[in-house]
Amino acid sequence: MSESKDLAALEGKIGYSFLEPELLDRALTHRSASAGKPCLHMERLEFLGDAVLGLVISDFLHQQFPEEPEGQLSRMRSALVRKETLYEIALEWKLTRYLHVGEGERSPNGIKSPSIAANAVEAVIGAVFQDGGWDPARKLVNQAWTPMLNSIGKVDTRDAKSRLQELTQANGWGLPEYVSQDHGVGKRGRFEAKCRVKGELVGIGSGERKKQAEIEAAEQAWQKLKT
Repeated sequence: MSESKDLAALEGKIGYSFLEPELLDRALTHRSASAGKPCLHMERLEFLGDAVLGLVISDFLHQQFPEEPEGQLSRMRSALVRKETLYEIALEWKLTRYLHVGEGERSPNGIKSPSIAANAVEAVIGAVFQDGGWDPARKLVNQAWTPMLNSIGKVDTRDAKSRLQELTQANGWGLPEYVSQDHGVGKRGRFEAKCRVKGELVGIGSGERKKQAEIEAAEQAWQKLKT
């Protein structure tokens, strides 16, 4: 199958046909496969898509839950836009088969880091917004997030650190411990966090902020320990 037909299949999954297909190709290209040129990889589109996604979700929650206070709306939004949710969308779109990454980001099982696929979802949203404007971008988000939007009022919106702490205390394992490393300004995934429970490494996360890295590490730990 040719690359153009591959992208046409993805357009069918997301329900949008690009006027400028190169935007979609860029949204699927990790910096490790672009020789570091910002105009050729996903990060700028990811930045745009993150803002579009946040606004669409915020507008939905504001309209759907008129009685909820701002704090609860913020927790709902965080649950809907966190990396784990984005990765679920990536799996639904089968996005990893379309991603362009450098050899250092590949493993025998495919893409090494789920966060690359999660970031690509935001980049695709940004590409749709740049190509077609607000209406198709909002339609894309509403369509992809429908199951989660319909159930958000019924799910646990606490962040992963809160859920993990409750789990460890309930089992008598003490408090989770986090150790973070700052790789410096300009580094992608500037912070790396490691989460230990009873001295055992159970989660690793990364992010542009220390808290974001710790939450990702806590989510990985919670998924591992909850069973």
